[in-house]
Amino acid sequence: MTAIKAINHFNNQASHVIGALFCVAVGIGVPSLAHAQERVGTGQPIDLCANLKSSPSTAAPVTIRYGLTGGGEEPLALLWADKSQFPNNGKVYSLEPKLFGANDRMTAVQAGQLDAGSISLTALVTAIRFGVDLKAVASLVETNEHDNQGAFVVLKDSGITSASQFGGKKIGFYGPNTISEYWIKSAIRRSGVSTSGPQYVALPPPAQEQALRNKQIDVAWLSRQFLAKAEKKGGINVLLRPIQATGLPHPSTVVFFTQKFVKEHPAAYCAWRADYQKALSLWAEKRDQLYPSLIAAKYVTPNAADAGADGGRAKEGRIDIKEVQATIDDMVSSGFLPPSRVVKAEETVLRGYALQK
Repeated sequence: MTAIKAINHFNNQASHVIGALFCVAVGIGVPSLAHAQERVGTGQPIDLCANLKSSPSTAAPVTIRYGLTGGGEEPLALLWADKSQFPNNGKVYSLEPKLFGANDRMTAVQAGQLDAGSISLTALVTAIRFGVDLKAVASLVETNEHDNQGAFVVLKDSGITSASQFGGKKIGFYGPNTISEYWIKSAIRRSGVSTSGPQYVALPPPAQEQALRNKQIDVAWLSRQFLAKAEKKGGINVLLRPIQATGLPHPSTVVFFTQKFVKEHPAAYCAWRADYQKALSLWAEKRDQLYPSLIAAKYVTPNAADAGADGGRAKEGRIDIKEVQATIDDMVSSGFLPPSRVVKAEETVLRGYALQK
């Protein structure tokens, strides 16, 4: 019985014993069956990392091949940019970050070349719907009142002041099935305009501002650093930030792990998870002091430190399942995803190991 199956069948005493024997074999303490049963009916998610501890071992650290998006992962990047703060990285696990495009990242997962990575909530839903072996384990970037992921902007002389004026307008976004497409379609739906009324123009991030200034599009999506640069130049108005577009707090980017990896290496996963939570705490307390290490590690450029606060962060990296479900429902209502391409929120997280509220 694998660790994952033990989560789903903890009432089966024999299965639990087999799962315990597996963990003993790798030097890990596991919660007792009685402990797991006590959690049933409490409304609280089972946390299999809570009582899971690594025994001293001379074994080589387990490699975690991690697929990066290249943006919004600042706290996570501390794990390799400031390794002295995270001794588990190199002792229990070894984190190997690799930069991939969105489609390439999913191809690498399916080819067995990645164990974990960053993924947008929208791409996560689609990937799970089509059977890719991954689940969310933590929130990475949170859309909330405090985040600074970027904004939809217009020219100051455009006369556009709300999404209700988007009918017939050309709206820039990053491409089909991206989180920026969901945000703008949600805003349009809630404004009462038909989501099929505007013309959506897919453009890469560096091209958005220039297309707006050339009046090739009427609305542009500028992520944090591009927004800071455009505001310094002047001539634009911030129209909608993500939380204003959807009215719903939600994780916009999450960390995924393959179920296969966690099943085979629960101690390495839990050690990584503990370090990630420590990194989030350090980032919240000392963000400005930590940018130099990220610049030295070439995760960000010096301009990133001058672009204002980064994307919103969920406390302790926890995912709120109710918020995720409300967001999935809104994706369908906004015409962003057809009902046939969605899954229930509880199916998106790795039960027993994910950080949940």
